[in-house]
Amino acid sequence: MAIKLANKKEKKRFLKTLYERSRENRHPHSIMFELTYKCNFCCPHCYLPGGHQAKKELSTKQVFSILDQLRQMGVYHIGFTGGEALLRKDIFEILGYASCSGFRVGLLTNGYLIDEKAASKLKKIGVDRVDITFNAMSPKIFDTLTGVKGSFDKVKKAVHFLKKKKVDFVLKSTTMNINKEEIPLVSKFARELGVIYTIDGEILPCRDHNEQWVEQFSIAAEEHERLRRIVHPEMFTGNRPASKSHKVRGKMFNCGVGVNSFSITPYGQMNFCLEIGYPKHDILKEGVRSCWEKIKKEVDAMNRRKDFVCKDCDLFELCGWCPGRSYIEGNGFNACSEFFKHRAEERKAKERRKKWLKEKF
Repeated sequence: MAIKLANKKEKKRFLKTLYERSRENRHPHSIMFELTYKCNFCCPHCYLPGGHQAKKELSTKQVFSILDQLRQMGVYHIGFTGGEALLRKDIFEILGYASCSGFRVGLLTNGYLIDEKAASKLKKIGVDRVDITFNAMSPKIFDTLTGVKGSFDKVKKAVHFLKKKKVDFVLKSTTMNINKEEIPLVSKFARELGVIYTIDGEILPCRDHNEQWVEQFSIAAEEHERLRRIVHPEMFTGNRPASKSHKVRGKMFNCGVGVNSFSITPYGQMNFCLEIGYPKHDILKEGVRSCWEKIKKEVDAMNRRKDFVCKDCDLFELCGWCPGRSYIEGNGFNACSEFFKHRAEERKAKERRKKWLKEKF
């Protein structure tokens, strides 16, 4: 039974309370569910390695069973992703079942398979939000990044179909060397459509620890910051207070891992998050609740480590270090990430320059 709230302010307050309580009680709130690793694109910067297709993925019945368990645990939001989730023949059955079960339903997709009929189905089912990756306004660059000729035209049409059917959607880009000049153009396109647009400057190493594309496509932190100021100028106007770090020194995991979130693979395995293919607890054998309790214990043990590598680092407050990033770099969870260390050093140097200029002038 849906809860009807009087206005947006009341809804925002309710959802904030719901989220905060989930963290306090360590109760799963937001789950990412990978439905398949198959994909119709071949993006070079994707963190998923090939070779997954041979393994048997969850059946419709098994997905429904997992959704039932998540509902019984009081999970609020499920984001369905892949690979490309729309490649599953039962995708609309799954989305419909999740919606009817009372979840807030999100779909992360490349958009290529969304025609007018699919957009109508998404609207009818009641999918709350669709996230579409849109990395360029240049057809040539867009198609280069997807590895599929004509993908720009197909995805742009998908965006207009969603707009026409009044499906809530957002556009997302990853900032890279190849598309950095395209980002302001995509931002303009999103503003014309009246939809949210987000950018991410981190290219993840592949889950098999291959960092080839990270080195080839990544841009400097300052360049990403420049693009953020162009894309979201309202965030940098007036006397906005500097954002404070919520990290706890000495604690390895400062995110939702082991607190109120986890991810599920197409094979029914529970992991810390999408980026980390660990610890692969078997939901089909043990059940969702049992796997979740195991993850909480593992995270607690990691957070109690006396030898935590970042504990006494002078870059701690400036660093966006993630144990998952160290893990997929192939160094284990308790290791410094060269990527985040370099970013933190850039921030420290920038702060020093600002301080020097302030004192001098």
